[in-house]
Amino acid sequence: MTSVFSDHHQPLPLIALGALGLLLEAAPAAAQAQSRGDASLRIEYQYIRTGDFYDDSALFQQGGDVGTTDSHVLLLSGDYALGPRWTVFASLPYIQKQHQGTGPHNFAEFVNFDPPDRTLVDDGDYHGGFQDLTVGVRYHALEGPLSVTPFISYGVPTTDYPFYGKAIIGPNLWRVPIGVDFGFQPYFSDWYFGASVAYVISEQSLGVNVNHWLAFGSAGYYFTPRFFASLFVSYKNTPNGLRMPQDITDDPLYGNPADFDTPIWWQHDRLLAHRYTNVGLGLDYVLTQRNVVSFQYYTGVYTDQSNEVDNAFTLGITRYFGRD
Repeated sequence: MTSVFSDHHQPLPLIALGALGLLLEAAPAAAQAQSRGDASLRIEYQYIRTGDFYDDSALFQQGGDVGTTDSHVLLLSGDYALGPRWTVFASLPYIQKQHQGTGPHNFAEFVNFDPPDRTLVDDGDYHGGFQDLTVGVRYHALEGPLSVTPFISYGVPTTDYPFYGKAIIGPNLWRVPIGVDFGFQPYFSDWYFGASVAYVISEQSLGVNVNHWLAFGSAGYYFTPRFFASLFVSYKNTPNGLRMPQDITDDPLYGNPADFDTPIWWQHDRLLAHRYTNVGLGLDYVLTQRNVVSFQYYTGVYTDQSNEVDNAFTLGITRYFGRD
């Protein structure tokens, strides 16, 4: 079966499908043959609900009720081919988040330490704004049945947004993902397999190394030349981040309020050793030769030092330019 997708970038989910909706760590999927001036523009809506928190304590090792957080994300992204091999890309999300239920972050615990920013985001209302602008470049090293596309990008906060609270829109740290995308479509086959791996160099705060790994894998099938479906898995590992409770408090049941009157607690949301695995389903449909709509659903199956994704979905449309 000859697919309409063969002249386009493969419409695969991003590798950083995370609990906070921080999709900027991902690189766009590997592309097929291209010419200078080929470009795409994508706009998508994302909804993410997170729930239980998991850490090393007896209280949260099996998941603890800390309320729910809802994220609504409008993500604008695009790319432009500089030639057959080089492509530049960029993305910018607008995020609104709301926390409801138990476990909101507040500033009552801070007595001796005065946080420089006391912006309250866990008051039950929606808060947010533009998150991080990401720009990057990728190189199409190998094309054909097997494609190999290294990439590097730089993400920087657009504003000095708060990072204390469950409804924060991000860690407010710059990041440099370095990685490679792989794609494989056997000759005369309707199957397509994709994978990405990236090492993300992150700005440090309080001397804590929160560099992390991101990985993504998918297997998809062209049911018709216009309709493509895939199953995917995404993974994040922050090996050197802080762990709860041992790096925050000596009390395994979190019973000593003085342990939370510290700069570390104020910044713990961006210093923890986040680890998670999400699985999902993707659907893509070619409306016209230049317009592709896509839908993805995913949920968390493993979470550590983070809030588990209960349910999440994205709905987007990609417009392609420059192709015959």
